Amino acid sequence: ELEEEIEAERAARAKVEKQRADLSRELEEISERLEEAGGATAAQIEMNKKREAEFQKLRRDLEESTLQHEATAAALRKKQADSVAELGEQIDNLQRVKQKLEKEKSEYKMEIDDLSSNMEAVAKAK
Repeated sequence: ELEEEIEAERAARAKVEKQRADLSRELEEISERLEEAGGATAAQIEMNKKREAEFQKLRRDLEESTLQHEATAAALRKKQADSVAELGEQIDNLQRVKQKLEKEKSEYKMEIDDLSSNMEAVAKAK
């Protein structure tokens, strides 16, 4: 009977040792997977940080570019408005000159007509 108990204890011990070895191997596999997942997570976090930094840089570049374009557009609008105002002044000046010249032309025409009439009268008088 003692032999049976010893044999039963040996069998139980062997079974426990086998279970312990299985659990130890399973724990090691889970630990390896956890390390891999942790490494992948760290790599993903690092990649996300890089992408976020790149995104922020692109956003700043876009904002700077937008401000520059707006400033350029404002400068061009001002230049155009100044040109339009200057051309308007030139048109007004030219219209005044034209009116003055037309008035002078009309006066000269009347003077020529008067002189022609006087010449005809002098010619008839002779």
